[in-house]
Amino acid sequence: MLLSVPRRRDEETGEYELSYTDETILQLLRGTRLSTSEVAEELDCHRTTAHARLVELENKGDVISSKAGNTFIWEIT
Repeated sequence: MLLSVPRRRDEETGEYELSYTDETILQLLRGTRLSTSEVAEELDCHRTTAHARLVELENKGDVISSKAGNTFIWEIT
């Protein structure tokens, strides 16, 4: 499944870059476990945006998720 990930355009180079980089998200999760909503709140983005980025990181093997009720809990692998 291909997910749409927000990208921001660099005004100087004209190139697009991820709005929420892997490094930013991994640093946020370092040493803790957070729900999708908590990640979204920390990144100041919509929950679906956070979920899409977390799923990408999970597909790359950088994070894992577990289900707690109706929410996902994320942590670094």
